[in-house]
Amino acid sequence: MKTPTIYVPGSARYPRILLYHEISPQFQLGITAIAPQRFLGHLEFLKNSGLSLVPLRGLSQQAPENSVCLTFDDGYASFYEQVFPIIAERKIPATLFVIAAYVGDINDWDLTFGINRRKHLTWEQIQEISAAGVDIGSHTQTHRSLTRLPLAEVRNELEASRKALEDHLGKAVSALALPFGEVNLEIFSIAREMGYQEICGGAPGLHGFFAGVLPRMPVYRWDGRSALRRKLALTLWERFRLLLLQNCSRGTRLLKT
Repeated sequence: MKTPTIYVPGSARYPRILLYHEISPQFQLGITAIAPQRFLGHLEFLKNSGLSLVPLRGLSQQAPENSVCLTFDDGYASFYEQVFPIIAERKIPATLFVIAAYVGDINDWDLTFGINRRKHLTWEQIQEISAAGVDIGSHTQTHRSLTRLPLAEVRNELEASRKALEDHLGKAVSALALPFGEVNLEIFSIAREMGYQEICGGAPGLHGFFAGVLPRMPVYRWDGRSALRRKLALTLWERFRLLLLQNCSRGTRLLKT
């Protein structure tokens, strides 16, 4: 398998990949939930940016210049209500990463403090989303930090989640989103051995540069068009800011793994 040998910021070798978590009108503690109107503003900005929206599938081998890719992590039920109708109507390519063990369940994998309890998509909803052309990827089985697990458990997280998705969808799953963006060479090798092609991390540089791991730029609650512009330009300041923000998930990583 041919993979890039090094990640160079700004290079067309890697596409610009945006990472969303939840689009919802409901107030949530934390920084990852984005209001639907703000998300619509993002789509309008991208439409007028001169960048083409491209699928994630295949980007582990080549990335078109002037492209941007949309990814959504965790698989919350709000995706079906707030995002799916928009991207289906506009035929916008996107990848949705699902936590297999929590399909149809509450987000007990996260630190909710009894307040931020949200439902995940059901299998029926995921099947409908997939049938409409949205690519479905694995966000592992339980969203635990892979770098803190024995390798046997890492294998189970990657294998069980992929099998559940493929059994329910009836199609191959090639994309993987690493929980918290954490990865090492052993985990990357296991993922590739299992057939994952598009292996997605988080903000560039947080856990080192690994050839073939696709960095993504997380989008947060307050991010407007100027922030998107910085993300798409992969500016040094924006990458540094994202590294600081992504470290806010340290508590979840430690307490839930």
